[in-house]
Amino acid sequence: MASTNPGKRPAPVSIADQIDEARKRAAEVRARIAGNTGKASTPVNGQAAPPPPPAPNGAATNGVPAAGVSAIQARLAEIKARVAASALAAAKPAQSHNPTPPPPSRQSLPSREPPIHNDFSRQESSAGGRGGLNVGIHPALQGDYQASKDAQKGNQRNNKKEEERKTPENVNPYLADSAPSRSRRGALNFNHNMHERPAMVAANEMRRKANLEAMKKRIQEQTSKVGLDDTAETTAFEVPMPPDVEFWDEGLLSGGMVNNELITNLVVHPILIEPPQEKLISTKPMELKLTEKERKKMRRIKRLEIHKEEQAKIRLGLVPTPAPKIKHSNVMRVYGEMAVQDPTAVEAMVNKQVADRLNNHLATNAARQLTKEQKEEKRKLKAAENAKAGLNLMVFKVALTKDQLLGKHRFHIDVNAKHWSDLTGFCVISPPFSLIVVEAGEKSSREYKKAMKRVKWKGILEGGGEVLDPERWKGWEDDTCTLIHQGMIRDHRFKKWGGLRETESESQAREALARAKLENFWVQAKALEGIVED
Repeated sequence: MASTNPGKRPAPVSIADQIDEARKRAAEVRARIAGNTGKASTPVNGQAAPPPPPAPNGAATNGVPAAGVSAIQARLAEIKARVAASALAAAKPAQSHNPTPPPPSRQSLPSREPPIHNDFSRQESSAGGRGGLNVGIHPALQGDYQASKDAQKGNQRNNKKEEERKTPENVNPYLADSAPSRSRRGALNFNHNMHERPAMVAANEMRRKANLEAMKKRIQEQTSKVGLDDTAETTAFEVPMPPDVEFWDEGLLSGGMVNNELITNLVVHPILIEPPQEKLISTKPMELKLTEKERKKMRRIKRLEIHKEEQAKIRLGLVPTPAPKIKHSNVMRVYGEMAVQDPTAVEAMVNKQVADRLNNHLATNAARQLTKEQKEEKRKLKAAENAKAGLNLMVFKVALTKDQLLGKHRFHIDVNAKHWSDLTGFCVISPPFSLIVVEAGEKSSREYKKAMKRVKWKGILEGGGEVLDPERWKGWEDDTCTLIHQGMIRDHRFKKWGGLRETESESQAREALARAKLENFWVQAKALEGIVED
């Protein structure tokens, strides 16, 4: 902004203008000094000529004292230094368009020397900030002396600390180069919320409940004083329980209330009983019955598969090759020349191998046989398995007198009954006829029934104990032994097969059946001729 005073020079706008202005002022000062001393000097390339040597013996130069001249010269040197520093600072912005070089380290930066101020210049600057000839100095030529002085002291202090720290005796190879610094400790927080603590929350809840109970009690007392009751509205809609004895039953119950604890509003369900036919239903798939020819064929196929498997193992080397099976029929084919040269030795060897095979076979069969205890255990297991489907009671009537019932007849009755381990009962032989009472499982009863139908009763009787002509009785239907009763029972009445019991009269036979509570079958057998099955 231009000055409004026409007598003053306008202030420079840019740094370059300020430098030119400072140079012009310096030239004017030098011209004045040269005019006063009688030695005018013109600047060359913006630099002043070296000052003249001082006069000896403190003589004055053109009327100016020697001390004043030296002060002026010092002032001029200071102005020149300031002008050079300003020119250097102005030249730096022009170089900013070039690529910026990496910044030098702090140690490599040259320390700027503070400007020299003597007593005369300090007096002049304190007088009004004017030059040696009472000429104003531009603010751009005045540096921040105090800031530069503090910066210089700081740089010197840092350089001194860095040099002391990097001396060989002070360097620790296990620590970092940075100077130690103190870590800041976090501030303590004393702003606790007392209302969010569990104890405080529980205490507040207890106080709230206590206040609520007190309020309810106070309201209850007030309502009782007025005569109101909370239960009055609810009791009006309640249905009263019926009395134990109604008024119309009081005359009937003269002795008072009877004990009716068993009468409740609960429904008692009976225990479910499984139907008896459920255990007769088998869950196993029905087996396919094969004929004898089919069974032989299946056996041949199975043995062939086993033989092929053994041959494959021998071929792979898993099983050693067995010795040839020598017999009298193949000895010449196996041992050709050897059998011709020494037939006696070969025959002895063959006999020995045949005997060894027979002994091994007999030993294997003997080891496979069950002992007496094992047989008894197996019999019990079979009996239990056969009795799972239920027990059958069968009563047979044999229409032969005591004298007609021969030994062969009795043999068939007794042996077929003993063949089944779970079959119990006995046979009563009386003068008019005989009764066979049998208790057995499903399979045993079925097989015993078939055996009684196969017996040739009349053929044995006519042959005197043997069937003389089997072809005659081959298609004959013998009705001598008939089944008069068959049904299921829960438990056995007899512990074992009791065999044959001969009686001399009907009363004795009836008493034998009465011991097992089966005397009604005697009456039935005597009344009926028998049940002919389809």
